[in-house]
Amino acid sequence: CRLLVGPVMQFYWFWTPQYLFHARGLTLAEIGLFSWIPFLFGDIGSIGGGWIAGLLIRRGFTVNTARFSTMYFGAICCLLSIGVVTAATTASAIGFISLVLFGNTFLSANMFAAISDLVPRAAVGRVTGMTGIAGGLSGLTFPLVTGWLIDHVSYVPAFFIAALMPLAGVVVLHAVLGRIQARPTPSISENVGLSC
Repeated sequence: CRLLVGPVMQFYWFWTPQYLFHARGLTLAEIGLFSWIPFLFGDIGSIGGGWIAGLLIRRGFTVNTARFSTMYFGAICCLLSIGVVTAATTASAIGFISLVLFGNTFLSANMFAAISDLVPRAAVGRVTGMTGIAGGLSGLTFPLVTGWLIDHVSYVPAFFIAALMPLAGVVVLHAVLGRIQARPTPSISENVGLSC
């Protein structure tokens, strides 16, 4: 999942200023004035994704339902990436970018939390690191593809691919895992010595 989700955030980190300058005609001062807004939405999505999943679990939903419903919701928000290049105004393009980053981090909060649901506590760091390698490798290749597309075609296919990658990632994760089940909470005796 991280292989397909991670590069979308990187795409927006690296290409938002370029897009706003070249495609939307903003000056560097205007980019500085407005380009932080989507990333604030990303912060809100990250906190909100974890909070909503926790709320669902407290209300009696299974961990599986809480994690996958929030991940799918975030992935659906990411489909709004297509709206960035079709938006009539720069303000609406920034609005679409904001909603995409909200969705991406909403999804990511639960993608990362699912690791702790799936593997023993001692393996969480290793498994998260392995997913980081996958995200890093795709993060190396996606900018190359993006640059080529923008140089030879336009921004449209790059934003279209960025729209589909998170949903594809969640679908693949769901197909591979099937269900996410909460691991039993360790007893006090199992936690002895872990506080050091």
